[in-house]
Amino acid sequence: MNEKYAKAYVEVLEILNHLPKEEYSKIPKERIEYFNQYKDMQYNFRINPNIDLSEQNLLKETEIVMVILFRDYFASEKQKEVLKNLLKQNYDKKEKEK
Repeated sequence: MNEKYAKAYVEVLEILNHLPKEEYSKIPKERIEYFNQYKDMQYNFRINPNIDLSEQNLLKETEIVMVILFRDYFASEKQKEVLKNLLKQNYDKKEKEK
């Protein structure tokens, strides 16, 4: 398991714990169990509820996992299409830079 993703799972679980129960329940239990199984048990992370999530200094891997969760469990079809286009643009940009 990639060490950065193990730390990211700690951050993801902390973020998810701040979701309303009805939103949290949209994520399959198996996915939550996976995060719990592979999280870094030594890594501590707490959300500061007084600061916007975008300012919490999250790992890049946490942001990636959160985008995937949003796409898979929360996004409308229109949001999925916008996200798909953004991801493609980012991918194309990275490929061009190579």
